[in-house]
Amino acid sequence: MTWTMEDIPMMRVLLPLHMYSVTYELAHGRPYSKLEELLLRAVNDFQGPTGCTYRDLREVFKVHDRLLTEGLVTLIQEGWVAMVQEGREMHYLVTEEGRLTIAHKRRPSNLRVRTARANIVRERLTGQLARSADLALITGPTVRRAMNHPVLKHTLTPRMHRTKINGGETERLLPRSGSRQEWIRWIDSIARLNTDLYYLPVLADLEKSEVAGLPHQWRHLGSLILEEVAERYEDLASDGDFQEKLSDLMRGSDFVNGQRGSRNSAAPRRTTPYAEASVTCGDVTLTAGDGRQLAESVLDGTSTNVLILAAGLDRERASTARDLVIALRKRGVNVDLLWSCDTANATENSSANEIAEVLGAARSAAGSGKVSFNRTPAHAAADLVLATTPTGPVAVIGAGLLGAPADEGILSPAARFSDPAVLGTLARLCAGWWEELPADEGSLPAHRWKHLAERWVGEAAVAGSVDSDTVPARSTSCPDTECTGTVSLLIGPQQAGVRSELTAEQGQRFLLADMGSTTDNLATQITENLAESVGQLYRVVGAADGWQFLSRTADIWTATNAPQLPQPSERYRVTATDDQWLIEYIGAPDPVLSFSVSGHVAMRAWRRMGQRHDSTGGV
Repeated sequence: MTWTMEDIPMMRVLLPLHMYSVTYELAHGRPYSKLEELLLRAVNDFQGPTGCTYRDLREVFKVHDRLLTEGLVTLIQEGWVAMVQEGREMHYLVTEEGRLTIAHKRRPSNLRVRTARANIVRERLTGQLARSADLALITGPTVRRAMNHPVLKHTLTPRMHRTKINGGETERLLPRSGSRQEWIRWIDSIARLNTDLYYLPVLADLEKSEVAGLPHQWRHLGSLILEEVAERYEDLASDGDFQEKLSDLMRGSDFVNGQRGSRNSAAPRRTTPYAEASVTCGDVTLTAGDGRQLAESVLDGTSTNVLILAAGLDRERASTARDLVIALRKRGVNVDLLWSCDTANATENSSANEIAEVLGAARSAAGSGKVSFNRTPAHAAADLVLATTPTGPVAVIGAGLLGAPADEGILSPAARFSDPAVLGTLARLCAGWWEELPADEGSLPAHRWKHLAERWVGEAAVAGSVDSDTVPARSTSCPDTECTGTVSLLIGPQQAGVRSELTAEQGQRFLLADMGSTTDNLATQITENLAESVGQLYRVVGAADGWQFLSRTADIWTATNAPQLPQPSERYRVTATDDQWLIEYIGAPDPVLSFSVSGHVAMRAWRRMGQRHDSTGGV
């Protein structure tokens, strides 16, 4: 039988999920100030059974009464200072717990820690995560009881076969109390609860090319679902009884747009990144050579620990990495190098075994620094340098640190950031990738970076900087009054969500650089949906055959070559609008760590590109 679009109804299918139980520690509070510490010692130092009076303490500290009162109240609430009334005057005495605190030479602290648990689900098409409580899920047994029918026939085919989950990936989804300003202190091991037992019902409409039932953050799955439903349509449509009963199940629950009804109205309009940090114009570069210098400046400032993530490693880049590690080790720096390679296309000269052999020479080199690297290729893909410095942690993503000299001029943006809370979150993510290696290959680096993450996040939280509006100092290289922006870290399929948003909201300028295509194909992709647009528009496309600058006045497009622009990178796809640049690592399996930059730093990047283009229109 031949099916037409008029014959195709909306088809209900089940999106398969993995569910995980996450146990984690939440902390709130702060260490007491130096004033409170000294106040406790002063009360203790007063001799006599009646302790000291408020007047005595005022004479010692000579500070505003409000500060003195707040300090005393804090110490009394903690149980380290007691009040005793003598006549009409109040006297203060140190308790036994207060004496123990002083004896152990520790600063008083009201830090509180509690253990919590949350269930996290991962869809099995691309690997995106969500809180199970935010989705109206059904279980396999529920479907079988309601329909007396096997579930597998109506389940979408899993494409993501990774069963382990990185605790760091779940951090942004773990509930915490905003009123108490809690932060994630520690994430324990994660156990997968069930396989093939949890599902999200979705409704595919092939005629309208729409999928209902997906939460906002998973909307990129729509094209994959429609493609599979179209391929399996006849088989799925042959079971009308299943379709009807599944429809009854969906109506009987709080199933609304794939989310529980009480939460659906608050669904975000944009993809929520894994983490965000403030940057200045001096922290963002466009070419691989400038990015390498940015990373080298960070490495020059460290004397303790460095984490290097190197994606797409081959023998040549492994030799560069070895020399870099040896130089750092001679300075007494501990280096943890986590690398991945394209195993599907690995040649005999760039096999994983040879890469590990090349890197092994760094362990026998002279130097007091410790060296760790994986012998088995990691699944994670990223170009990242994260280092501890005397002023705090600093990272550069998209560094191009191991690139060849011939690559220095290519378009390969990089960003440097130093927010300790964000870097603590990033270190926790990287520690999880170390833990995924077989045979405890990464146990030592994982332990190191998990503890550094705990320290950085805690220090940032107690300093009140987790949600602060503080930004780095304005770059001296930028003459503009505004010099700041945001770098956003994206994990895996998040980059697809951001890319679709940028494509749908094209501003006056739009750039797409992809060495895997041609300029004609890219030009078609980014102009075919602009038939209704009016006014002046700019498009820049870069591919294996060079660059083209497209300008539109009214409804007429004009294309000119742009030979002055840097060659696109084979390792990154770059998508840019007026005020945001997305840099995606390509050619590697998930999980991939990509990033975007937005705000003034992104707009200034267009000026830097324009300086390379001689056209009167510019970019």
